[in-house]
Amino acid sequence: MPPSTPADKDMLEAEEGLEPDSGEVYPDAVVKISRDQYSAFEIKRMAEETRELVVAPPFQRGLVWKPEQKRELVESILMGIPIPVIYVFEDENGKKQLVDGRQRISTIIAFMNNEFSLANLKMLPAFNGKKFQDLEPIYRSKVERYQISVYVIEPPTPERVKYDIFDRVNRGGTRLNNQEMRNALYIGQATDLLEALSKSKRFKKATGNGIKPTRMRDRYVILRFLAFYLLKTRKLDFKYKSDIDDLLAETMKRINRMQKSEVDTLKNVFLTAMQRSHAVLGPDGFRFAPTNVNRRPVNMALFEVLTYFFAVTATEACDAEKLQAELDALKNSFDRSGYFSSKVDSRSSVDYRFGEVERLSGSLEC
Repeated sequence: MPPSTPADKDMLEAEEGLEPDSGEVYPDAVVKISRDQYSAFEIKRMAEETRELVVAPPFQRGLVWKPEQKRELVESILMGIPIPVIYVFEDENGKKQLVDGRQRISTIIAFMNNEFSLANLKMLPAFNGKKFQDLEPIYRSKVERYQISVYVIEPPTPERVKYDIFDRVNRGGTRLNNQEMRNALYIGQATDLLEALSKSKRFKKATGNGIKPTRMRDRYVILRFLAFYLLKTRKLDFKYKSDIDDLLAETMKRINRMQKSEVDTLKNVFLTAMQRSHAVLGPDGFRFAPTNVNRRPVNMALFEVLTYFFAVTATEACDAEKLQAELDALKNSFDRSGYFSSKVDSRSSVDYRFGEVERLSGSLEC
């Protein structure tokens, strides 16, 4: 897995046990990249008609281009000047996600849709004031036939390698953490669901507002629960081998393929778990007992495993005080185990903590 970035370390300071990566470098990863070329007309058709190309993900880095930058790009195209190569990710179904080049591609499509006029051109002043539809046919054809070089990152390139590539071509003043990358790369029902759940009153109440939205920390911990829930309930075809980033990416892709009714069911599972947790454990349920007088932060691994417990256990019929005592005892055991402060993504750690809550769930007499 990719080494921790400064952004990931910011997350580590905020929630106890938050370990976004498994700590393994990928020495033998298969990276498959091909070079292709598309005309501006083909790019526009892929983005608007066939939907083969996703141009505008919800997460955007940097500033939107100013009008003069857009006009200069079109002028360069009319002059036949090559523009820099763009990068796309391609999934197993052939759908492409634009990684680098969004401003250039968006500008070309916008001009061909007559959304802005040319102005203040230095090299081709005769085109000032003209939209695409106002160009003579020979120049409209020149724009449509303009060739754009594209690097296509194809399967089976591992998800963790994709994140590194994404980071390298989009790197600015602040590096992205892995959840921000996922949010940019897997736009769809998954990103919509994570946003809705992170903003839900039940989530905020059950966590005592202890997981902040900064750098998508809240969406990250929620996604981890959803991933392990789908994995444990056999609704996700994936064999976990300590590869958390691959699991989370597979989960987002799976949610994007779900029927709306399935997504609604998943949403209700999470919200019900939040309601049950607060009813039994209150707003500090996902924190370990204080050390001395210091209140400890929300623990990520504890959050996902207890949320799973409340998702699969109908606790409404249980004696709340008795159940709270049993869960407090389990939390103390968890705290002593060491599995919740380091190597939380290892297979042994995952098997241990989920095995313990499944054992407790199966032994309850409610």
